[in-house]
Amino acid sequence: MLSQTYITAALVVLVVVLICLLVFRIRHEKKQLALIRRMNLEEFSAFLKTNSVEGSIQYVAGKVSDLLKDVFECQRIVFLRKQRSFLELNYYHGINKFNRSDFQIRFTQPLADLFRMTFIPQKLHRLKGQIPETVYAKLVDTGFDIFFPIFWRDNLYGVYFIKSNLETKTLSFAVLLASLAQSLSAAYHIKWHESRYDKLERKMVTQPTASVKTTDDNKPSLNILKLVRHRNSETIIPKIISTVIKDTGMEQVVYIYESKLKTDPLNIFKEGITAGFETPDRESFDKILKRLNQNGFLELNHYLRKENINSGLVPGLLRAGLKYMAMFSLSSRQAGLLVWSGGKPPQVIARQLEVIQPHTFDLVENAESYERVEEMSYTDSLTGLANQRYFNKRLNEEIGRAKRYQRSLALIIFDMDDLKKINDSFGHLAGDTILKRLGQILKSSIRAIDIIARYGGDEFCVIMPEADKATCKRFMNRLQVKISASKFKINEFKEELSCTISLGGAIFPDHADDAEKLIFAADMALLKAKDSGRNKFLLYNDPEHALLFQ
Repeated sequence: MLSQTYITAALVVLVVVLICLLVFRIRHEKKQLALIRRMNLEEFSAFLKTNSVEGSIQYVAGKVSDLLKDVFECQRIVFLRKQRSFLELNYYHGINKFNRSDFQIRFTQPLADLFRMTFIPQKLHRLKGQIPETVYAKLVDTGFDIFFPIFWRDNLYGVYFIKSNLETKTLSFAVLLASLAQSLSAAYHIKWHESRYDKLERKMVTQPTASVKTTDDNKPSLNILKLVRHRNSETIIPKIISTVIKDTGMEQVVYIYESKLKTDPLNIFKEGITAGFETPDRESFDKILKRLNQNGFLELNHYLRKENINSGLVPGLLRAGLKYMAMFSLSSRQAGLLVWSGGKPPQVIARQLEVIQPHTFDLVENAESYERVEEMSYTDSLTGLANQRYFNKRLNEEIGRAKRYQRSLALIIFDMDDLKKINDSFGHLAGDTILKRLGQILKSSIRAIDIIARYGGDEFCVIMPEADKATCKRFMNRLQVKISASKFKINEFKEELSCTISLGGAIFPDHADDAEKLIFAADMALLKAKDSGRNKFLLYNDPEHALLFQ
């Protein structure tokens, strides 16, 4: 049997080990908090919010360099910018006595794949064997030990190498540095799109046609140049069709095209006619496009005789005075049908459409791509949700969609009932922890088509397309119960916190017919919910609570 002395010694050793682990954990947490405290969160949030869209590359890159030096205490910095087939020295700090060729790396696809794996900073040894030995040795000798890339989608723009005086293994160091990398990547990507627009503009001015003889009928219209910097993929389509009408002399036009979402009905754009048309069903639309793909363009009369049909879209178009139709898609994802009368001979117009189409593909693709980059930059840095700017943009879009298809839409605004009390009692980091957790709960509670955003402070918004009053009230009730039943663990404290929310909802078009009025209605409902006791939800002007709205 073990002696009492041996057991006591073993327990002492165990206690010492546990104390050491606890001290290590406390020091580790303090290092994370120290870095966060060094960062001016309001300034950092404003930087992330604005720089990707509004700031120039010079501003964003300069701000990143300042933050690396001042906040992350990087004593050495090197940024290699991708220039054609090489990564070349573009910026440095804290190093001397070197040649630029010391840091030149040939750009290869395997290296690009490695750099595009993550924004999170990685140890330099991961590049051993992936870059030239001389460059790797120079980086090691100079003291660099961490790298992180600047990329967006398939485009790699460069890579940073740094040496920091801080503890680099903490979660806060990795997350904050990754935020800088993503922000700078977005700025570079937007600049890349600007360059594509400029290139397209120069190409259309100096090379109006690349594949056909340069007769007047075979040149794409320079009126298209006016649309080169148009960046809304939905509103650019009617503008392109209007330009086509102007250049071909068409007198009456109907353009039918697919929506971005295949589940949405087809869109109809008309010019020069007042007759109404029923939106064609998908089957008949696809059937017409299949015939046009074989024939280039068709006379409506010829199509009717060939198909032997007496009702539907084509007879209606013919009765409105239209004579010809051709396939004219403006993107690879949105097929289109152009129907017209008047103007140049149909054979000439058909050739012009063929010449214009590749350029319109570029215009629509660039607008869509710019929108995707812009949307990805509309992110709240604390919760990871969309921010107020993105919310306003999407609310106007969804109201426009609801008007177009005569559908309802719900808007819900809610906030925490006692965030100030939590901040005063446990500190702002505790409040931030709860806000992050609220964002996670919200993400798991919505439908796939809903849009959620942090409106500001402790206020959140939910846009619910195709939701009526009953759906809105059920969601508010479910979310209120779910949050009030949740426990929020704060790392620095043993106890788990609870919180409640108050919610206000409004319905388009029942309560308001535009975005501003809808926000006002939902906000008024929220205020009434808080005034009547908090931890409640109310629908604007709900008959069940009529006295509250008098």
